[in-house]
Amino acid sequence: MLTLGSMARRLARTRFGQRALARPDGLRILERKPTIRVYGGLALMAISVLTGLPSLALLSYLSVRMSDPKIIAIGGPVSFAAVHIMFGAGVYLAGQNYASETLLWATQRFLQKHA
Repeated sequence: MLTLGSMARRLARTRFGQRALARPDGLRILERKPTIRVYGGLALMAISVLTGLPSLALLSYLSVRMSDPKIIAIGGPVSFAAVHIMFGAGVYLAGQNYASETLLWATQRFLQKHA
């Protein structure tokens, strides 16, 4: 099993890890004023995250309550797909820049702490 330290050392040797460590500290992308499109994309991502598990829990409850396994068998994958499509649309609207900058920042923080 990999510990966080050994995982961080392995990640630091990759091109992505090197790029994360070479960046200046901070999230510079957050200094710019976001547009309405970015706010809409961030809202879609938040809604998808907040509705994913509760919708599956509700479908499971209804399936057990009504003694009909088809509810979760059909509704589960449909709900799962809808949440992922909504998240993908949110990423598209918010822009890939936010996702990549945040991932690089999180990687940098992880490597600084554990490597």
